[in-house]
Amino acid sequence: MVKSIYITGSGYCGKTIIAYGLLRKLIDEGLKASYFKPISIARKRLSGGRYVDTDVIALKEALNLSEPVDVISPVVLGDRYIELRSRAKEVVEAVEECYRRIIDGKDAVVIESHGYPETLLSIRCSVPELAKLFNSKVIFVAGCRGIASIDRVVDKALLYEDFMEKHGYKIHGVLLNSVQPPFIERVRELLVPALEDAGIKVFGVISERRALLAPTARDIAEALGAEVLEGESFLDNIIEDVLIGAMSPENALRWFRRAVNAAIVTGGDRSDLILQAIETKPSVIILTGNLYPSIRVLIKAREAGVPILLVPYDTYTTIEKLSEAQSIITPASLKMRGSEIVDVIEKSVDWKSIINE
Repeated sequence: MVKSIYITGSGYCGKTIIAYGLLRKLIDEGLKASYFKPISIARKRLSGGRYVDTDVIALKEALNLSEPVDVISPVVLGDRYIELRSRAKEVVEAVEECYRRIIDGKDAVVIESHGYPETLLSIRCSVPELAKLFNSKVIFVAGCRGIASIDRVVDKALLYEDFMEKHGYKIHGVLLNSVQPPFIERVRELLVPALEDAGIKVFGVISERRALLAPTARDIAEALGAEVLEGESFLDNIIEDVLIGAMSPENALRWFRRAVNAAIVTGGDRSDLILQAIETKPSVIILTGNLYPSIRVLIKAREAGVPILLVPYDTYTTIEKLSEAQSIITPASLKMRGSEIVDVIEKSVDWKSIINE
């Protein structure tokens, strides 16, 4: 019997990172394991015109999975999918056929859901419907960033437990992810007992580690199609914050010094401000409007080891694209952080119970 673990959750809660970590543990334990994302999001268009989910590409390459992308992810959707109602049976059959191919010769599979558990209920592909088809254990990942979202976790878990039961299935347990350090005690002393009193098992409390999700300067350069003017050997710098340089150099210096591992976005004609930014050793400086900086700026950046990127967009568009890029996981970033992700799974998650119960 193949061990089938279905990872679902609410919004951007870290499902992909947890799926990767569990898969690494399964493989490290000597099991033949693979990854499956039956319904995925069209995030990138390939040269041949086909759309793919970048999360799927990242896990396939980082784990050296042998299955083709269109088997790991048989159905790729955009924002519009209601037209598929008339072909819901075909969609389910395609998913089922690819699942059979994925588990052939395997000991375990980790499945990642598309969006929330109820997503795609209209085409019979919600989490309980597919989990029943795969005979999977469903693990609900709840993001706990910020005090406002923490207490709602119990309500969400109860809501989704009711939803799952209405469709003939159950949540196997919950993972509380990305808990900020000031709230760890509250989560462990109040939320965990509340969930367990409601009959919902908690498999782990994972503290927030922004660096695990943070993109690198290289990821940003690729996502923006940026020209690397300087610092190519420093493109593995992690980006945890984004600042806009649109003030006077004097005010900017105080602002820049407060940031950690920042990407600073400003116009290439602001040499005075760029030089101030370089002094604070940010992770990367992004110059907008295709405005090349002075030679002095490039020399200073080379001396300081600060990458300088050039993009054709205005500042607003650049910030929008940066926001999108920060949610994209790349194979390189997974490989670079692989050991740390496994360490989190080992220390903060009862992964043996998830696999064996």
